[in-house]
Amino acid sequence: MKILNYIFVTLSIMILGITVITYAASDKPITIGLLAAQTGPFTFQGTAILRGFNLAMEEVSNRVAGRAIKIILEDEVASPAIALTKTQKLVEKDKVDVLVGPVNSASALAMRDYIVQQKVPWIVPLAMPENLTLPPLANKYTFRLQIIPSQANFPFAEWLYKKRGFRKMAAMGMDFPAGRDSVAAFKKGFEQVGGQVIQEIYTPLNTPDFGPYLSQLKREIDALYAWYAGADAVKFNSQYVDFGLKDKIPVNGWIGITEEVIMDAVKDFIKGHTVITPFTPTIDLPENKKFVSAYQNKYKADPALPSVNAYDSAKVILMAINALKSDISDKDRFLSAISNVRLNSPRGLIRFDERGQIIADLYICVADIKSGKMQNNIIDVIKEVKQRIP
Repeated sequence: MKILNYIFVTLSIMILGITVITYAASDKPITIGLLAAQTGPFTFQGTAILRGFNLAMEEVSNRVAGRAIKIILEDEVASPAIALTKTQKLVEKDKVDVLVGPVNSASALAMRDYIVQQKVPWIVPLAMPENLTLPPLANKYTFRLQIIPSQANFPFAEWLYKKRGFRKMAAMGMDFPAGRDSVAAFKKGFEQVGGQVIQEIYTPLNTPDFGPYLSQLKREIDALYAWYAGADAVKFNSQYVDFGLKDKIPVNGWIGITEEVIMDAVKDFIKGHTVITPFTPTIDLPENKKFVSAYQNKYKADPALPSVNAYDSAKVILMAINALKSDISDKDRFLSAISNVRLNSPRGLIRFDERGQIIADLYICVADIKSGKMQNNIIDVIKEVKQRIP
């Protein structure tokens, strides 16, 4: 009888112990590491990322499927070396369940090998090096919410050739991976349809004076393609006007040259610029109207591409965790849940291809005043654009 009682008590303790352990595991917060520029030339984008990500998390009161969400923010400082060090801290010290970031394309490339070695689920909201989601760098841990250079610039180059009649162009861009990849993609796309890019000019990151570069620009072109973002986009636009070029050579480019995070600083310089973008606050979708309203009410500003990319990044994470009822202990199941997300985003339906790159609509916009406000006004849409596989 004593033996039977002993067995009963022992089994009861074991069962209770298992229950306690299971409860403790399910009650443990899900930790997300958020790497975004809070200082340096990409502060505009970093701030927008933080705002968009936090807005999505606040909509669910920082909880998902019964578990709290803990967000640890680190400043990437637009430095690949610092971004890698911060990533190592988030993974090894903070034990994050998923990593989000960075802004800087060069930082993403510096982080990639370490993240894959550590097998950390990685959501990339903004960095756009061309090869990150292409062989041999593509991997099952990386999911990118940003359109990459060839994905945007091949269709944009064809559109400018056919719809605007441009035949001879020059290109300017920031001298780092996203800038060079974008100019290369635009040039290849433009030449494939019969156009010519007769000049390429690259400016160092955080260039204070664009004069020496603008003075090199050939004047016998139909138009200019420009890839700039953040503080460099502000200086480029201002000095392009100062050089008397704006009314002579039309500017076309990636959304960075007119995006909402710098709109107040460039609104007097960008009228007529034509850009391609995955997002603008003027998209006529119910999800976007709700998002824009919530963002404006909270931050007293319009959302920009980094804002919605970060918002979507958070939504993707939340949907994947919900699909697993918050049990993300099996990393392969978690990665599969992320890859299967189909999200009705403020920018339209988005999903991932087999290499973790977003498939999304692209919008062609012209910067102009509407209802008394400078904004990116949609003039055309290119549906469900995929990354190009070389």
